[in-house]
Amino acid sequence: MKLKDIRGISSDSIKLITEFGSPGMTDSLNKLKEIASTVQEITASLEDPEMVKNIENVRSASEAVQDARDRTKGILAQLNDSGIIAETKKMARSVKSKRESFKSNQDLKEMIVSLKETVRSVRTLVAELRTS
Repeated sequence: MKLKDIRGISSDSIKLITEFGSPGMTDSLNKLKEIASTVQEITASLEDPEMVKNIENVRSASEAVQDARDRTKGILAQLNDSGIIAETKKMARSVKSKRESFKSNQDLKEMIVSLKETVRSVRTLVAELRTS
């Protein structure tokens, strides 16, 4: 190593030491210390038996939901395979068709009544015309 290199290293070291003593660096180091303290507190709370139990309960609940989802998928597949869903859809369409047919039957009944009244009116008119 040359004397020039040693001077440069010494100069850089002094600059770093001076920088570590600056207010900005001190604030940054204090923030890092607070963060490290907070992380330690979180780690300690995660190791607390009550927290471990809660985490285990959440894991169990998540597994139960997953299991229920898988069973529901299986049931839906069985219903599809059995044709129950298709039959139910057909029945729903049939009921809807019958309901619409009933409405049109009501319209048909009204039309028949109206037609009968018209025929009566025409007969009455024809009878009046014959007597005149």
